[in-house]
Amino acid sequence: MMANVVSVGTSVPAPQVSGSLDREVTTAPITLALFGLVIPQGDNRVILNATVGVRSTLLAPVLIFNIFRGNQIIFSSREEVLLSAGQEQTVSLHAIDTNVPATINEAYLLTVQLEDALSAAEVVGPVNFSGVSYSYP
Repeated sequence: MMANVVSVGTSVPAPQVSGSLDREVTTAPITLALFGLVIPQGDNRVILNATVGVRSTLLAPVLIFNIFRGNQIIFSSREEVLLSAGQEQTVSLHAIDTNVPATINEAYLLTVQLEDALSAAEVVGPVNFSGVSYSYP
């Protein structure tokens, strides 16, 4: 069975090098990346991938990454940054969204937030977020 790629979306808000970005992570969600995809009718899938460079700035922060389709969370990951303050770590996320309603521009959004305010972290880059929608017979 051969799949038909319908749409590819990417968002690269920071160059693909460590230290290219410096955004404080808070307990409120912050948007890291956003793109749109064409979603075909019928049996379909969307493969989503994200890479985010983070740095612990106080204790061992727990970060909550969410991927939204429109306003709905479709994927969530809890990542503990087990590093000394100032060290950097790369977090990779992979998700598959199945049987998505057909549309000409579905928004996918990546956010991050701290689980609690007792620790601190920064997004330092790289940041990239991509998706591929496809249909199959």
